[in-house]
This record gives sequence, structure tokens and C-alpha cells, in this order.
Amino acid sequence: MKEILLLLAMFWNVENYFDPFDTPGKNDEQFTAEGEYFWGWRKFEKKRDDIAKTIILAADTYGQFPALVGLCEVESHFALRHLLEHTPLARAGYNFIHRESPDSRGIDVALLYREEIFTPLEEKFYGVDFPTREVLHVKGVVNSLDTIHVFVNHWPSKLGGEKASAPRRMAVSDRVKSVVDSIMTTAPQADIILMGDLNDGYASDAVRNLAPLVNLARWAEGAEGTHKYQGGWNIIDHFSVSEGLLTSDTASRAGAFSPQWLRCNRQMEIFAPQWLLVPDETYMGVKPNRTLQGPRYLGGVSDHLPIILKIYGLEY
Repeated sequence: MKEILLLLAMFWNVENYFDPFDTPGKNDEQFTAEGEYFWGWRKFEKKRDDIAKTIILAADTYGQFPALVGLCEVESHFALRHLLEHTPLARAGYNFIHRESPDSRGIDVALLYREEIFTPLEEKFYGVDFPTREVLHVKGVVNSLDTIHVFVNHWPSKLGGEKASAPRRMAVSDRVKSVVDSIMTTAPQADIILMGDLNDGYASDAVRNLAPLVNLARWAEGAEGTHKYQGGWNIIDHFSVSEGLLTSDTASRAGAFSPQWLRCNRQMEIFAPQWLLVPDETYMGVKPNRTLQGPRYLGGVSDHLPIILKIYGLEY
């Protein structure tokens, strides 16, 4: 019997992964060939290929493709389908879950999953009483054995100031917490993975509100942060997990659940290969190699770094 890496999870804010078409009802005119960003086919393809390259680089680094990849700032089914069918990711066997959210810019969350490892059983989208990105909740099975709940989030930004915007993030946090509490009332040992750009640090009221989920950002390794603003690194991209996933009692987990019990340590890794970074000429050090800065096209990948979570199991 030995411990193996059973499931690799990744989350990434991919910064404005727009297709190059004007969609009625969306404020996406800037992301067209005639728009402010001159977002034609070449820029779309480069963005698509760069996202795929980064996921493949994670697979090379960790020895397997992430079974779950949560994304935010994705515009459309078209953009996701192109990512999975027209890049080398096609060989990895991904499918995806996504729907159009009420966000005025048309940027949504999505979950990519490898069909040979993860089988979705239910999917739900949760909103609040103002237009913003919905929270995606997927209940599924890993390797036909262990049931897990996955939540993909992109909470409201701090536009307008932290104090003024905090109630908006708390509203989404309350909505998620109500669902998590309902799950854990029925199944106290449920395995839950929450991932997302929460636009807040782990000490914020909205993030702490998610207890009893355990936020792993405080133990993050691999880089100083996931996002850099005015020279300061922040961790605003998070994994939080249920207490059951932190259990270290091998016999208890194996006996109570399945031979391939799930477990993670308290480590969340910030994936920061040199490919995703550029020198920070203003504030020194390095910063994420972003796609856009205002209307100026920089040609990078994203203004956020991805995060990684490793889930272990037993092999007999």
C-alpha cells in the first residue's frame, strides 16, 4: 500500500479570455477586431494557446494533467471549446461546465475536468440579488469511488474602494456558505473543494465567513502572491477545503470511505514558472506577464498566477 497523487486541481484567473465576436447583450465590444483592444483572431489564438501551454506546463511539472481546472474571466462556450479542441490539450481528454452569467462584461467561471478521472453528477449555478459572476457548484465522483463537491468562484472586485465593495463580496460568501452548510448538515464528512478569485485576502471577513472550510492560502508556497498591485503581492486566489480532506488518519479514512480515500495537506502552491512573469520595472522584482494594461496590449498571459492543490489517495 502506498500513497499516490490521486487528483491535481488548478485554479486560474485567465484575465479576459474573450472570443473575438460581438455578442448581443454583452459589454464586449472592446474585444472585437474593431474595438478598443483590436481583439482579432490572432490575439484570441495567442491567448488560447498561452492558456493551454500553461496547463501543459503544470502537467509537466507535477507529472499529470490537472483533473480539475477552475477558470474565471472566460467569456463563452466558443472560447472554451477552442481551448480544448484546437490546442494540444485535446489529447488530455477534458470536457467543461460553463454557462452565461449576469455579469455585465460577460466574464464567467468554468470548470474543466478530465473525463477519465472525474465524473460530474450534478451542476448548479448560484447568484445573488445583483449582477455579478455566478458561483458554479459541481458534485462529482473521482475514479468512480469518492464523491466531492467543487465550487468555482469569482467574487466582486474592490472597484469603488474596499469598504464600499466589501458587502458585495460578503453577499456572495453568504450564498456559498449557505450551500456548504446544507451539504455538511446532511453529510458532515463531505469532501469539499472551493476555489476562486475571491478578490480578498484570507484574513478578510468574507473569506473567514466560509468556515468551517479551511482556507489554505495562509500556507501558500511557490511565490509571494497570485496578483501584484502597485508593487505589493497579494494572495486573492484561494483554495479552501473541508476538514475531512485534511484528515491524516489513514486507517480511519480508508475504512470509513473507500480504499482510495482522499487527503490533501495544508499546502496550496502558487504556480509561478518564469514563463508567466516579467521584470517589474516600476517596483522592482517580477510581476505577472499580463495580456492588457488598460487599452494597451502587452501580449502576456494573465495578471494572475495559477494555484495548485494536490489530493492524495492510497494504492494497494
